[in-house]
Amino acid sequence: MTRTERRRRQQRRRRAAMQRAACLALALLAVAAAFAWSGRPQEPETPEATVPVTATALPAETPALEPITLEFEDLEAIDPMEASKVALAKMVWGEARGCSTTEQAATIWCVLNRYDSGDRFWADTVEGITTQPCQFYGYDPSNPVDPDILALVEDVLARWMAEKECVGSVGRVLPKEYLYFTGDGVHNYFTTEWQGGQTWDWSLESPYEG
Repeated sequence: MTRTERRRRQQRRRRAAMQRAACLALALLAVAAAFAWSGRPQEPETPEATVPVTATALPAETPALEPITLEFEDLEAIDPMEASKVALAKMVWGEARGCSTTEQAATIWCVLNRYDSGDRFWADTVEGITTQPCQFYGYDPSNPVDPDILALVEDVLARWMAEKECVGSVGRVLPKEYLYFTGDGVHNYFTTEWQGGQTWDWSLESPYEG
């Protein structure tokens, strides 16, 4: 039995008890009136005024409000980038947790650089690129979504979208031509080629460093 059904049953029981108590009270009043009347002298009967009785309707039951839980599909409808944000957060957690905020942001920019490159070797979506097999080994669908990392993902995505509106410098920490990175367990190193090429020297000013 659900909570709502139990509540309704309790309300019905309370109303029935109140009705029984009202009927008993009326019966006792009738008996008391009969005894009191029997001791009085008889008087001429006077027509009694008829008092209109107005029926009072009991308040209708108000159904209990059930809590609303948004499913993942609902969140996607509200924010089309929801799946990409979650995938990026899980990737950063696996690839760069414990690194500086700038280095974590660079791993996100690396994914976005691949998306912007137009090379269909990569997937067609940010989520697809992030979860593409044999690319970002730190990504795992079972990784947690850390709130701080998720906030960083949302910040980078906002800067990326602003950049597409040609608003000038948005606080990039990795140039567009850097599409790859490798790690040594402590830091990640970003390059323009899968093997070789230029290695990023962190010469851009970071919006995350004090």
